[in-house]
Amino acid sequence: MKEQQQADNEQNVPKQIMQHFTGLLLEGKLDEWAELFTTDAIFEFPYSPPGYPQRLEGKSAIFNHVNALFKFLKIHQFSEPTILIDSDQQRFVAEFTCEGVFLSTGKPYNQTYISVVSYNYDKITHYRDYWNPLIVMESEMGGVVDEQ
Repeated sequence: MKEQQQADNEQNVPKQIMQHFTGLLLEGKLDEWAELFTTDAIFEFPYSPPGYPQRLEGKSAIFNHVNALFKFLKIHQFSEPTILIDSDQQRFVAEFTCEGVFLSTGKPYNQTYISVVSYNYDKITHYRDYWNPLIVMESEMGGVVDEQ
């Protein structure tokens, strides 16, 4: 029975992390959102286009980036994430979408994310965020990016 409770808890932690991650962003509670991360957490954007950060180190850098981003971007909703869990490594993969708008252009920001998240207990230690940079460029620039 005790082993089953531990297994259930290991399955729930990633779901709870993602519920808080998306919920707090939607509510604009960025101070509370930042508390999901360890002090020395790393947030990576492997597909980030030129001029955008590819790696943020530390909770304060992550908070500052998201705080600045949310001055230009309004997220209206996130989808329910599909989560694949590797509890042996305290890591999970979450696939989800968002719908929002870039405030400066009024263009939609509808993005798909695949995130690889490592955690310790209930805190994020490493977040690798895979997203389509063309969506950002189209939304931010107000037009279609030429794909030549």
